Amino acid sequence: MRWSCADLENPRLLNLEGPTVGPVVLRSPFILAPMAGLTNWPFRRLALSYGAGLTVTEMVSSVALSYRGPKTLGLLKTDPRVEKPFCVQLFGKDPDRLALGARIALEYGADIIDLNLACPARKVVNSGHGAAVLKDFDLAVKLVEAAVGAVPIPVTVKTRPAWAPGWPDILALAPRLAQAGAAAITLHGRYGTQGFTGEADWSWVSRLASAVSIPVFGSGDITEARDAVKLLEKSGAAGVYIGRAARGRPWIFRECLNLWSGLDIPIITPAERLEAAVRHARWLYEEMGPKAAFPLRTVLMWYTRQLPGAAQVRAAICREEQVERQLQILTEAFLKAPEA
Repeated sequence: MRWSCADLENPRLLNLEGPTVGPVVLRSPFILAPMAGLTNWPFRRLALSYGAGLTVTEMVSSVALSYRGPKTLGLLKTDPRVEKPFCVQLFGKDPDRLALGARIALEYGADIIDLNLACPARKVVNSGHGAAVLKDFDLAVKLVEAAVGAVPIPVTVKTRPAWAPGWPDILALAPRLAQAGAAAITLHGRYGTQGFTGEADWSWVSRLASAVSIPVFGSGDITEARDAVKLLEKSGAAGVYIGRAARGRPWIFRECLNLWSGLDIPIITPAERLEAAVRHARWLYEEMGPKAAFPLRTVLMWYTRQLPGAAQVRAAICREEQVERQLQILTEAFLKAPEA
């Protein structure tokens, strides 16, 4: 029996049980990775409806969060009736500010705090944050200790094998992070200096999983559900993070669940793809109102892949400044698409 989208609106009805992070049990091993500017509440909500085992906020500055500005607090928007457990990703290089940010995240309902030591963006690493922290293992440990000491919920770490080839690597750092109280580590298989170039080396995930007793999750270069399940089975990871492959394809989590259970990948019809796009648009509009028209240009274009005349459809959507017209253009394009 295939799982329907309706079933996955409440994944607990399926009696699934994923890996554990401290005392927190995830819904499944397939996790929506945090992506800056993308994994807002509407996107996370959509991924959950298709069976994501966990969703993570886009990374939040612990310094900005300490000032409690409305825009920063808006990144913590959730609904505990749907997003449970709720994971907030923080970044920072000041242990005291990070501890305060963790306490504020807990106040807003966080069940897990994830510390970002992986982001390679130039503006992030140039200020000593993200993957740049891997240049100083003592600082990385102090950050984990500060967060663990500040909140009673699990603290996890998202990181990379090392800052660069030849630098001290995660196999030396990970035991120290675990001793400091980290409940799990997520490893993206590229060096900090690589950014997202080249290929992710999942052998690092396998070696790390064998080296520490806490759960290890893998990340990087998952483009299809079959990739996710294959890497889950071969790497020894407790779970896998899916990022860019979920843009415009939230049903990838349903595909993973089917394969993981020995079932066929369900066919996604044009009608179902359109339904996902409309829900995404509706939930984004509920959050932003008419201002949603600008980010929706990008979001709706994700769903045009494989549509006949996709380039023309994207161009037409970009010219529109009203959500209603953008959705009308997309709907008309799907109505012309042949059934799968």
